Amino acid sequence: MIRRCGSIRTPSTPSAPTAATTPPRRASSPGESTQQSKEKFGNFCWAAMTLKALPNSATNCDSSEEYEQLKAKCREMDTAVGSGRVITMPVVTEDGQPIENPNGGASGSEQKNSGAPLPKEVIDWKLTLHQIGLDVNRTDRLLVYYERQENLARLWDILAVYSWIDKDIGYCQGMSDLCSPISIILENEADAFWCFERLMRRVRGNFKSTSTSIGVRAQLTTLSTIMKSVDPKLHEHLENLDGGEYLFAFRMLMVLFRREFSFVDTMYLWELMWSMEYNPNLFSMLESDTGTSSASTKDESVLGQCGKFERKKLQAAKKDDQIPLSVFVVASVLEARNKKLLGEAKGLDDVVKILNEITGSLDAKKACREALQIHEKYLKTVKAS
Repeated sequence: MIRRCGSIRTPSTPSAPTAATTPPRRASSPGESTQQSKEKFGNFCWAAMTLKALPNSATNCDSSEEYEQLKAKCREMDTAVGSGRVITMPVVTEDGQPIENPNGGASGSEQKNSGAPLPKEVIDWKLTLHQIGLDVNRTDRLLVYYERQENLARLWDILAVYSWIDKDIGYCQGMSDLCSPISIILENEADAFWCFERLMRRVRGNFKSTSTSIGVRAQLTTLSTIMKSVDPKLHEHLENLDGGEYLFAFRMLMVLFRREFSFVDTMYLWELMWSMEYNPNLFSMLESDTGTSSASTKDESVLGQCGKFERKKLQAAKKDDQIPLSVFVVASVLEARNKKLLGEAKGLDDVVKILNEITGSLDAKKACREALQIHEKYLKTVKAS
């Protein structure tokens, strides 16, 4: 379980925001500045607000202090945290012994060890630090923002602290892709951390895994059910190619289309999806361990404030309650490549190749619009069955 974040006071719930109406016309170039991205898509900040209400000054102070306390605790365990460095080599062995690098020092960090055995939770955390660093060094490196070491270190710090507070899952590959846009857009590191933590409350189930299954498998199974309902011909074709489990869509759902869209287009897509999924009870839902609100979801006053997708979802059958819009966006991507998949895909490698060709060429607004159409078609199919 994620450790609760203490007493966080939130302001009154804002009304549902309005997403931008014009999709980006081009992918951001590798040299496009962060400031240009912010100027184009300033509304992305409201999306961060849906993850953690931007607090009043008193609450902001509390949240910042709480983050600094968590960061200080991590710094006590490993001085690389907050140092401006990024760890890319293992710092401890499986049994918690410090690893020395060829130059005679610890591998990228100073180890604070009195000689007493480290607790298992500390060892587990330290074992993730270099993996976080390796992923950070691969994340959005074409962006000008990450030409500065301090910005790489900031992303590493946020992920390292999150890995410590989430004892159940810790850090998993893909989290850096989700955290990077938030770290870039929100200038205050504490705000960026708490927004990322709230985002993880929504998607962390995807990262849960056992020796026999992965968390995102549930959404892939749902995707299979949706495709079977709305496009049985394509579904049957994919099944014949041994793709009926839809594992080729794994990446889209894990990192919310970060690889399929450019950085700027991804922000736009997230804003659209979170606008459509808006629920005035979202803040209390995210504070709840169960992820649900005690308020009635069928209350007309609540429904009137919800985003378009959320409203239809709440009005639909109960079994549809937990399907996020992102699953229908994947379905819309597959539908957009329907003819090519049916005509050219002779094996799973062909399916992957066809889907890889879409990188940077998708229209976020069109993808969301078609996802809503598929959702409506799916609801009618379910209701008729």
